[in-house]
Amino acid sequence: MQKSTIKTAYTKSFGHSRDELGDENPWAGKKKEKDEKKAALQWRPAPAKREEKELPWLKAIHSLATEKGREKEGLFLAEGARVVVEIAEHHKDLVQGVYVDETFDDEELRKKIKEAGLRIHSLTPSQMKQASSVVSGQGIFAVCRLANEKPNYDTAHTITLVDAVQDPGNLGSLFRNAVGFGIDGIILGRGTVDPFNPKVVRGSSGCFLRTPFETGIDLQERFSLLRQKGFCIVASSPHAKKSITKLSHRQAKKIALLIGNEGSGTNRQVSELADEWVKIDMENSLESLNVAVAHGILSYQIAQMRE
Repeated sequence: MQKSTIKTAYTKSFGHSRDELGDENPWAGKKKEKDEKKAALQWRPAPAKREEKELPWLKAIHSLATEKGREKEGLFLAEGARVVVEIAEHHKDLVQGVYVDETFDDEELRKKIKEAGLRIHSLTPSQMKQASSVVSGQGIFAVCRLANEKPNYDTAHTITLVDAVQDPGNLGSLFRNAVGFGIDGIILGRGTVDPFNPKVVRGSSGCFLRTPFETGIDLQERFSLLRQKGFCIVASSPHAKKSITKLSHRQAKKIALLIGNEGSGTNRQVSELADEWVKIDMENSLESLNVAVAHGILSYQIAQMRE
């Protein structure tokens, strides 16, 4: 077929000739698009380097902010200068490593850590931010093994029973009270926040490991053992008739103090099994106290009774 005949046939089929399309020629457009794609591929930047957050060890450290991560790794985070010093001085055998921001300039603290025989690892600010559980940290944390001593009910004189306290800060304060007032052990009932939660560790200033404790305990079942060991189980209530200082000498000899949830208080099924109910004397206009404050007052009163 001659060229003119081909052109006539194309025009009959599409209503115009190829020459009439000019720049709108679809074949020319497809070729232009193909060339542009090829050029784009040629100028595409090289793949980005591996992000720090993808490093396995950083991921493992960051996971310690969760209970699942702590259980998997068998480790917990101790964050902040005071917390790290506390654990380095009293539980250095648990410390796997101390990590600081490369700009961390507290030479006295560095010296204390090195004197404890612990190695310090430097991180970039970005790595520190990724690993830490706090937004604005102090530029230092330690990774430690999960471990704790359990209470000795034969030799203990004062035990704290914790019923479903869920606020990490409150539980941290309970541990500080325990150290300050000589509590011999803490029993954490089911529903209570994990004592290795980073906020609990910080709230206790790291001293939570100084007090023997048990976790995930059925408190009703534990009451039987405590009574066998000679403990008087004491619960607090604003409606009680007497203060803890009015307990008999026999009752005060071994006390298991029951502390309840921040919002709903102690579970009624648990508290009804207490041997004694006591109150904290205060102005009638105040309905209740923060759980950590109430525990601190009662712990102080018990300590005074023992002197």
